[in-house]
Order: sequence, then structure tokens, then C-alpha cells
Amino acid sequence: MERNNNKGGVGERMASTSYKTQNPMELTWGCCTMDLDDSAFLQCAKCKHAYHTACLPGTYIDPATSDGLMNFLCPLCDKRKPGKNDNTPIRFNSNAIMTRSTKRQALNSPPNEKPITNSEMQEIIKSMLMEVQVSMRNMITSTLNEEFKTFTDELKEVKESMNFMNIKYEEVRKEQAETKERMKLLKSESDIAKAKLKDLESRVNYLEQNARANNLEIQCVPEKKDENLLNIIEELGKTINCKVTTEQLAYFTRTPKLNKDNDRPKSIIVQFITPKKKDAFLAAAISFNKANPNNKLNSSHAGIPGKMTAIFVTEHLSMSNKALHAAARRAAKEKNYKYVWIRNSRIFMRKTDNSPYLIIKSMEALQNLD
Repeated sequence: MERNNNKGGVGERMASTSYKTQNPMELTWGCCTMDLDDSAFLQCAKCKHAYHTACLPGTYIDPATSDGLMNFLCPLCDKRKPGKNDNTPIRFNSNAIMTRSTKRQALNSPPNEKPITNSEMQEIIKSMLMEVQVSMRNMITSTLNEEFKTFTDELKEVKESMNFMNIKYEEVRKEQAETKERMKLLKSESDIAKAKLKDLESRVNYLEQNARANNLEIQCVPEKKDENLLNIIEELGKTINCKVTTEQLAYFTRTPKLNKDNDRPKSIIVQFITPKKKDAFLAAAISFNKANPNNKLNSSHAGIPGKMTAIFVTEHLSMSNKALHAAARRAAKEKNYKYVWIRNSRIFMRKTDNSPYLIIKSMEALQNLD
């Protein structure tokens, strides 16, 4: 009759009390239905179902008074407020199952009678599902809290990085704005410097050209070692009907070539005493060429024997004006301008006989030609 279980002496008292009221073989079981002869049990005062003490939660056993044993209510009939362990499902006596593998049906019970109704089972399942739901909710909440904390930390790092990048961006933007202002200032200063440089170049060119006011340049005169430049100048004066004497000349010489690889002879620079005599000599040369289109000035007119080569008499231009004159001649060929000439150290162009003339003062003027 004695049984060593987790209830100890309490199980013995309850077992003795229950056996006095009713034979265990005639009971309807509400727990495991294992009618073990040596097991202590309690009978519900309301539904009359019997429960092994080993299958009951500890909260249903009150060993302090005998009234607690006699007025026992099973977990399904008990209306008390659930405690921490009140939702614990009824335990099945695993020791009894191992001790006795076959069960004996109660005498007065139908063969297929269920000890727990569907509504009761639904309540038990509902209670278990609620526990699972609470457990899952806690687990999900814990997991989400950890993930949210990780996300919050990462978001904080991203925010700090964005703040750092924003600070750097503002610094770069400020430096860029300052650089832009400096560039504007430098551009303004550069434009002013360019304007001043252009003005200075114009002034220098004017001074250089003014220094050549009395000069003429005779081009393409053949060079000889024993040549006499004075005789060449005098012979040309006789040919164009403009006599030249030594007293009318300040000096005369050949100028070095800028390009030593050029096969053209060095030009002869002739400086007259007065601009009037220079202009008279130049006008006479132009008139001679117009009057003799088939026999324009050449080396034979300068008293130079040998193969005849054309000779050109023009104003002595400064280096800047000479480059502009060369560019004007190239532009005239490209854009079909008929005339290019120089007068008073200025360069003129005319497209046709009836079109107005143009004064070329700079390279930009050549770029704007029609």
C-alpha cells in the first residue's frame, strides 16, 4: 500500500481517506485512468472524478487541514483565481505506467468513455496555447529588442558618419566658394593685366613704327659679296624717276633674317632724311609698277647682272605690323580679297574694286572677315 512519490506523507493520508469512501475499481478517473491499487488518489467533491496525487499539481493539495482533503476540487472544477502554476497541465503518472503496462477498466465506466469533455480539453489547450503565445511573444520581443538595439547602434554610427561628412562637405563647399571668388578676382586681374599688356604692346608697336617713319624696305635684291648698296639705291631712283643723293640718305644696310633657313636675300633698309623724300620714292616705285605691268621693278633695274628677279619697295614695318601684314595676305587668299596694301604704316584690304576698304589693326579683325 505504501508508495514512495513526490507527495510523501500527504499522499498516504489522502489515499487512506479515499479508500474508505469508495472502491478504486468503481471510480471514474479524470487524470491517467490507471487504476493502480497501490496509488494514492483524491476524488473531486463536485464532478466525482478521481485523480492520482502524483498526477495533480502541488497547489491543489493542502495538507494542513482535513477539510482541504474532503472538499477537494479538481483543476477543471476549481473556480479559484489561477496562480503561477495553476495552468500547469495534469501530470500523468509515468511511474505507474512503467510499473504496470496494462490498464484495468473501471467497473461502472463505459468502454469508450472520455474522462475529459471537449470543452474542458479546449480550455486546457487554450491555456497551453496562451502559455506558448506568451513565451513566443517574450522570445520575439527579446529578439526584436536585440535586433532593434543593433539597428539603433548602426543607425547612430551612420548618423555620426553623415554628420562628419556633412561637416566636411560644408568645409569643402566653403573652400570651393572661396576658391571661386579668388578665381573671379584672378580672372578680373588677368583681364586687366591683358588689357594693360595689349595697350603696352600697342604703344611699343607705335613707338617702333614711328621710329621707322623715314624708312623704306627694299626686298628680294640679290646679294653679292662686293655689292655697293648706294649704287643699287641710286640706280633704282633713276629707274623710277626719283633721283636720290647721298645727302638725302641717313643710312642704308641689309637687315638680318629672322629665319636663317629662308632662301630669300636679306632686305635693304633705307632711311631718308625726311619723311617727304621717303614718301616720294615709294610713290614713284608704285607708279612705275602700274605703268609697266609687264616689266615691274626687278634686279636689272638696280644694275645687277644675271637672272632677273622681282624687287619690292615697301614701308619698313615693325615686327608686329609685319606679322599682321603676312596674316592679312594669307586671309586675302583664303577669303578671296583682291587687294592688300600698306599706307602710312597701316594695313588695308579690299575685296573688290567697288567694295569699301578695311583697315586691319589686329588679328581679331582678320578672324571677323566675311
